[in-house]
Amino acid sequence: MKRFVLGMLVVLLTLGGLGVAVHTVGADSAKRLPTFDMKDLEERDHSLSDDDFKNKKLLVAAFSTWQQVSIDQARELEAFHKAHPEVEIIAFVCDDLPAARDFVKREGLSFPVYKADNTNTANSSFGRVFETKKGQVLTLNRAPFVILTDKDRYVRFSNVGLTGSAKLGEELAKIAD
Repeated sequence: MKRFVLGMLVVLLTLGGLGVAVHTVGADSAKRLPTFDMKDLEERDHSLSDDDFKNKKLLVAAFSTWQQVSIDQARELEAFHKAHPEVEIIAFVCDDLPAARDFVKREGLSFPVYKADNTNTANSSFGRVFETKKGQVLTLNRAPFVILTDKDRYVRFSNVGLTGSAKLGEELAKIAD
């Protein structure tokens, strides 16, 4: 499974020229993050409509466990989480459950982490957020990425590639309470 996902990632990077693409969204053109369902690493069901996520600024992210840029992203998310505990983080890890659980423990991640595999509803939702000019969409296989929303779930910042804690803090400061 890991070899297949890694192979697909290499193909996508080669064909798509991923790089670091920043997509900043202004208040007048913001898209609303749709509701989606997900499973945590213990296979429990969750939904963006759960009370845990209502009236909170959200940081939705995805990262893998084997790619250095994704490992760095997980560490940046941990630093951001410690500095801004008021923001609810929804992080998807792109790997099988045993590897994902080991990664979370090894890295000491204190924010909630969810499965990225078999998350079709979430995949289609993120695709709507990251539409490209050529009609292509970016889904969970384009990790790492981050999406920062306001309390009403309007996307205020998104980025594909490594996004540091400091940059996330700057973007968070632009969002009114």
